[in-house]
Amino acid sequence: MSIIEQAINFAAAAHDGQTRKATNIPYITHPFAVGMLLQKEQCTDEVIAAGILHDTIEDTSATYEDLENQFGKQIARLVLAASERDKSLPWEQRKQHTIDALKHAGLDEIKIITADKLHNLRSIHADLIIQGEKIWERFNRGKRDQQWYYTGIIKALSPRRNEFALIGELEKEVESVFGSHFHHE
Repeated sequence: MSIIEQAINFAAAAHDGQTRKATNIPYITHPFAVGMLLQKEQCTDEVIAAGILHDTIEDTSATYEDLENQFGKQIARLVLAASERDKSLPWEQRKQHTIDALKHAGLDEIKIITADKLHNLRSIHADLIIQGEKIWERFNRGKRDQQWYYTGIIKALSPRRNEFALIGELEKEVESVFGSHFHHE
């Protein structure tokens, strides 16, 4: 079995029963979509597998040690890089840490984080078209804070724009969701 198939099986079991925020959509659709974005960009099997596994440490009972034992240090480290370390911290601190970490992240880490944020924002955009502004109510923080977060991510990633095509896609999506003036706020 390939490392990608192993990651699919592990993530499907780890996320079993979880749904996307304020929907009945099985959560596993998100990690699968992240993996598909990475595969489309011809990333390595390890990066694709880590993309599929990216929320297992943060949102399931799976541990770093579980990932290291089953997938090796490289994939476990990539998943850890895409994970919020301390969920007990306030939202703003956790998100600021993510933004700051991007400035020092390796390219493989950036690929996973970019694909994750791109899929999340595309999902928000699709819901925004159907349901309108009320979709922001499903988040712990509303549109203004989400805009701050995604704008911060774009600012941190923009110096690396030429290294990975999805960074440009994420910039376009941020502009579509939050408006064309997001760079100046």
